[in-house]
Amino acid sequence: MNKKLILGCLIIILLLLSGLIAYNYISKPDTEVPFINSHLQKGNNEYNLAVESLNNRNYNDSLQHCNESYKEYKLARESAENALNKSIRNQNTLLGDYFTYTTYEIDLKMDSTVQLYNGLQLVKSNPNMAYLDFTRSNQLMSNATFYSQKRSQLEEQNPDTFR
Repeated sequence: MNKKLILGCLIIILLLLSGLIAYNYISKPDTEVPFINSHLQKGNNEYNLAVESLNNRNYNDSLQHCNESYKEYKLARESAENALNKSIRNQNTLLGDYFTYTTYEIDLKMDSTVQLYNGLQLVKSNPNMAYLDFTRSNQLMSNATFYSQKRSQLEEQNPDTFR
C-alpha cells in the first residue's frame, strides 16, 4: 500500500510541476514575439507588393495584397495585445513599453493599409481623392517607423532581455 501511495504522490507532484512549467511558459509575454514578428514581416511584404502593384497600375492585384497585408497586421496586433496584457499582469514595465510601441506601430500600419485600400477604391472614379489617400497611407507607414525605432532602442539598451 505504501508503494501505491508513494507512486501516486510522485505522479501528482510531476503533474503539478509540468502544469507550473506550462503556466510559466504561457504567461510569459515574450513567447508572443515570434508570432508578432512573423505576421509583421508577412504584412510588410504584402503591403510592399500592394504598392508595387499600384505603381504598375494593377489595381485588382493591389487590392488583394492590401487585404492580405491587413489580415497579417491584424494577427500581429492580436499577438502584441496578448503580450502587452501578459506584461501588465506580470508588472514588467520594460516589456510593457516594448509591446505598447509594437501595438502603436501595428495600428499605424493597419491605418496605412486602410488608406491604401480606400485610395484603390477611388483610383478610377476620383484620382485626386485617391492620391490623397495614397499620400496619407505613405505618411502613416513612415510614422510607424518611429515606433519601430523605439522598439529597436529598447532592444539595444536591454540585450539581456531581448536575446
